[in-house]
Amino acid sequence: MFNATKLGQKLPWNYKRYFLALIIFGFSHFPNLVSKYYLPYVFKPLSGLLRIISNKIEFAIGEWLYLIICISLIISFIRFLIINFNHFQRIRFWTTIAVEFLNWVLKWYILFELFWGLNYQKLPPSTDFELKLPETYSEAQMDSLSIQLISAMNSSRAQLGDSVVKYMPLDSIMEKSIGEFDQIEHQYPFLLYRRPSLKKSTFSAWGDYFGYTAFYQPLTGEAIIRADLPILTQPFTVCHEIAHQLGYASETEANFIAFVIGTECKDPLFNYSTQLQLFTYAQQAELNSIAKRGDFTQFENVIARNKKLMNPKVLADRKIIREFFTRKQSLQIPGSAEMYNQFLLWNKQAKGIESYNDVLLWALAYTHKKNP
Repeated sequence: MFNATKLGQKLPWNYKRYFLALIIFGFSHFPNLVSKYYLPYVFKPLSGLLRIISNKIEFAIGEWLYLIICISLIISFIRFLIINFNHFQRIRFWTTIAVEFLNWVLKWYILFELFWGLNYQKLPPSTDFELKLPETYSEAQMDSLSIQLISAMNSSRAQLGDSVVKYMPLDSIMEKSIGEFDQIEHQYPFLLYRRPSLKKSTFSAWGDYFGYTAFYQPLTGEAIIRADLPILTQPFTVCHEIAHQLGYASETEANFIAFVIGTECKDPLFNYSTQLQLFTYAQQAELNSIAKRGDFTQFENVIARNKKLMNPKVLADRKIIREFFTRKQSLQIPGSAEMYNQFLLWNKQAKGIESYNDVLLWALAYTHKKNP
């Protein structure tokens, strides 16, 4: 990581790296340029090539790569402490370390931006979908949406056999997801998905500790999904990760693409998975609004009404999902959620982790366009 044992007469400034980082930083402030040049000419060819390579390997190499990087950093840090112990009193030593650390940070900044990060700065998909997003949603809108979703969930669940919602393997859901993107391409050509690389997580327990269900690995192009997730969450999750592979970086955008797939497809399993996810967001948004008003009677009435309207099988499915995440929540490393929240904030997702819920605005806009 550092080469502080070779303390020369000059500090190890890397001016070329600083200049390149500055160019990338400036470029990131022009969403039109990012969408016009970076997305089609850098990200898509690069990520496509990475998917071709990674898909030839059955297991998720992206997880092993992260593990190797972490181990290498730990070994380098220990080696640094041992080798340079006698230099710790020198001001020149710490000045050199500061410069080398800056060089190291900027190297990873450049790699991150080129492989993935600039996607956070491109134009939102509302441009391609020609949507006019509302600035906010009302409590009444969320109440109406919740009731609509309950009706849709009841209908979708009635089309699914109990064996499907209990025994569908993740591999089958991945294949179905690829097929759904193939179909949606005819309606929305910009959702073209080729050279798939979808992998089951090797280290699912990592998700328990760091609080994730799936992730996109920008260094390998893989979408890595936990196979232990409740089956009914998997279709939406897989489509969400494919959206990341297509360059939809923000969680709101990836949720929206998954919503479009789940809404437009004819597979009741994908319909149902999407409806379950959207209902969770919509009900929570409404309940949060009620709680802010302090009307806890209304709070309880909404929950009771929604449960009464739901098919018992829908209630049972939601209970399975809720219990899964409740069990896992206690295992999460303290501070990991806040670290991810900060990562999202640094990448201009103003609401951080709460930005996942912003898909409700997109859903309202999309539904209004389809049914004005």
